Amino acid sequence: MKKIKAAVFAAVVMFGSMVSAQEPPQGAPVDLEKTPWLKGVELSPYPTDLTPTLPLAIYLENGEAVPATVTEDVPLVLVADTAIFDNDPPTHANDQEIPNPRWDAAAAVSWYFIDWEKNQNFNASTTPGLAANQMIVIPTTPTGKGAITCHMARRLRYDAPEPGRSKVSYANSSVGRDVRVLDITPPLCGLEISVEKGKSGSFWPVEFPPDKYPLPKTANVYFSGGLFDAVDKEIVVEGLELGANMVVAAEQVAVKVAPDAKLSIRVIGGDNYKLDNAKLKYGICNAGGGEPIPVGPINEETIDLANLELPEKPYIFVDATDTTGNRQILFVPLSVTEK
Repeated sequence: MKKIKAAVFAAVVMFGSMVSAQEPPQGAPVDLEKTPWLKGVELSPYPTDLTPTLPLAIYLENGEAVPATVTEDVPLVLVADTAIFDNDPPTHANDQEIPNPRWDAAAAVSWYFIDWEKNQNFNASTTPGLAANQMIVIPTTPTGKGAITCHMARRLRYDAPEPGRSKVSYANSSVGRDVRVLDITPPLCGLEISVEKGKSGSFWPVEFPPDKYPLPKTANVYFSGGLFDAVDKEIVVEGLELGANMVVAAEQVAVKVAPDAKLSIRVIGGDNYKLDNAKLKYGICNAGGGEPIPVGPINEETIDLANLELPEKPYIFVDATDTTGNRQILFVPLSVTEK
């Protein structure tokens, strides 16, 4: 039992001070009041396993440094440069010689993108066709504070003090580069609409395919609820260009209400980074497409159609902009018919 506990404790002992060249390294002091089970045990100032840490550098495929600012959804081909890929393993771990070292396996490589603002990690999985020291990293999450990191480990074997025996350990390398990721995706805002003493429904866009690059991005718009005759199954308008001119055709779907209806409207959805709430607008406009020209109040939770002079082909719209300046305007036809 003493030997097992001593080995576990010694594995986490750090170098506390420099050792004089004239004196051999001394064991770490033992506080017998706190650890009486270590009485008579001499602790080495070194780890029980020899685990070398090797320098690691990452850079772009063309040899340039990883830029401090990258763009959402734009792939980066990165290269890792470290001796962990060399044919010969390291011969020292810190200032300790590794007796007869030899690699025992290939290197295990992991690439991550870290979003410090959201405290999230995203794994960049192995990409077929690339060398072991390369990776295509796609930063899919906009952030003002992120990092690209690379971590490696390679198993090595070396001779143990006992004749004919060996020990297994790992050489390690890791590094990170701070990056800022620019947002290029417009907001994905929709509306929830309720008719006083009537039906309700909602519509919202979803980026599809996700993380599309190159631009333009596209989206499908989903409609749900009795207001759209979509109680049991959602209606989907596919393939609209995600941006400032998202127009749903009247023959596809419309908000059907009476001329004296009172509409309660609420914005749903948001942005994949930060929405600029000061620029958020919704209401009724006189046409679909272009810069919306409002008919009646803007950003009112309740709109009484009886008080408005509606044009021949009105639209309900939502106009949203994120803090980067990406803008989304979604127009849905408003069909006013007598009861």
